[in-house]
Amino acid sequence: MKRRLGLVVRVLGTAAALAWIATHVDLGDARDKLVAIPAATFALAVALVAANVVAGAVRWRVLLRAYGATQIPGLPTLVRLYFVAFFYNNYLPGAVAGDVGRGVVTRDAFADEGATGALAVVLVERALGLFGLFALLAVGLVATPDVADRGTLWGWTALGTAFSAALVVAIPLARRIGPRLPARPRVVAKLASIAGKLPALRDGRAFAGAIALSVATQALVAAAGWVLLAALAPIGPAASLLVVPLAAATTFLPITVGGAGAREGVYIGLCGQLFGMPRADALAASLGLWLAHLAVGAAGGVAQLARPRNPA
Repeated sequence: MKRRLGLVVRVLGTAAALAWIATHVDLGDARDKLVAIPAATFALAVALVAANVVAGAVRWRVLLRAYGATQIPGLPTLVRLYFVAFFYNNYLPGAVAGDVGRGVVTRDAFADEGATGALAVVLVERALGLFGLFALLAVGLVATPDVADRGTLWGWTALGTAFSAALVVAIPLARRIGPRLPARPRVVAKLASIAGKLPALRDGRAFAGAIALSVATQALVAAAGWVLLAALAPIGPAASLLVVPLAAATTFLPITVGGAGAREGVYIGLCGQLFGMPRADALAASLGLWLAHLAVGAAGGVAQLARPRNPA
C-alpha cells in the first residue's frame, strides 16, 4: 500500500507540473526551439552525459575501496553496470531502480556485509552526487555576484548540502545505534541486524577522492546543460550553474517521476527570472537535456540486452 501510495503521489505531482507547463508555455514554440538546436550541439550534450556515467563508475569504484570492499569488480564491468542502471533510472518511475540493481549485483564485493554493504555504498554515492550539484550551484553564485535573489539560491544550496551530509552520516550513526536496539519486536531486531552489516569507512583519502569526483561528474552534466542553453541564448557557463544543478536535483524529489515537470519548472522559472529567457526557450533547453539523458540511458538498455544471460 505504501509503495502504491508513493507511486500515486509521484504520478499526480508530475501530472500537476506538466499541466501547469501546458497552460503557461507555448508548446508549439518550444517544439520549434528544440528542433532548432544544432545536431552537433545535441551530440556534444549526449557525449558529456555519457562521460558523466563513466566518471560515476570511477567514483563508485573509489567508494567501494573507501568502505573496505574486498572483491571490487573491474572498471569495465562497473562502467557497463552504471550504463544499465542509467537506463532504469531514466526509463522507470522513481529514478532509483537502477541504483538498487547496482547494489544487489555487486553484493559479492563485500565479504561480510553483502548486499547491505553494497547498497549502502550506492546510497552514499547518490548522496555525494547531490552534494556535487549544490557545490556547483555555490560556485555559480560566487562567480555571478550581480545575480538577483541570491538569498533564495543560497538557501537551496545550504538545504541540499545538509541533506546530502545527513545521508552520509546516517550510515556510521546506524552502525552505532544498531547493537543497542532491543531484540523485540521482530521488525526492530531486523533493523538492528541490517545496521550491523553496514560498512565502515576505512580509507579517508579514497572518500575525499570520491567527493572530488562527485563535483567532476556533476560538472559534466552542467556542461551538457550549458551547451544547450547557449544554443538558445547568450548564457555563460558560470551563469548556467544557477539553473542546471538545481534542475538536476529535482530527480531526488519523491513527488515526481524522475523529476519530470519539476525539472522543466526550474528551467522556466529561473531562466526567465535570471536571464529574461522566454518560457518556450527555457522549456526547449530542459527537454534537450532530458533527451540527452534518454539517449545515454538507451545505450545502457542495449548494453544489457547485448549481454548473454548466465543460466546459473
